Amino acid sequence: MLQLHTLRLYVATAPLSSQLAFLQNSRSYSSRPSGDEEEFKAAREWFQNFTRHSLPEKIAKTSYIRSSGPGGQKTNKTSSKATTTWDMKTLQAHVPKALHPGLRGSNYYVMSSDSIRIDSDIYRNQSENKEETHQRLNEMIRSIYRSIVPGVTSEKQKMKVDGLKKSENSARLKMKKMHGDKKRSRRGGDFD
Repeated sequence: MLQLHTLRLYVATAPLSSQLAFLQNSRSYSSRPSGDEEEFKAAREWFQNFTRHSLPEKIAKTSYIRSSGPGGQKTNKTSSKATTTWDMKTLQAHVPKALHPGLRGSNYYVMSSDSIRIDSDIYRNQSENKEETHQRLNEMIRSIYRSIVPGVTSEKQKMKVDGLKKSENSARLKMKKMHGDKKRSRRGGDFD
């Protein structure tokens, strides 16, 4: 609402050339990729039931190696660093199709093995580091979901957007008419 009043105030006080430039530069378009609405609907339904245990642990392969950094003798003698790998084909069977491009675009994706690999050496024991890798995968999937799948638009919001589009179009037509009138007035008539 405030933007609409600002636009009216600007249109009323600025010269015609700057009004036209303002309107041409103020248009905005959605940068969200167009996707199949059925895929988004399936992803929304899947995400409502998504929990830490939605992805079976048996599809992951975890290996342990010695951690580096501080920790003293415990770090030097214990293989506590967890490296968990999920094969993409197996993981994609458990995740909606709309999220597949996001999985391949994540920082954890390894192209050479076509898998997701997450390492953790935060804790001093294997089980906590393994849990941490699974937690990171869940957080990554949630982040991908939020960035890819658009929310459901309410009817009220759709009506508001339609109203804004109509007001933008009417302002554009008004500016176009004013510009045409200005050009017609320059042509003028015969002054003999």
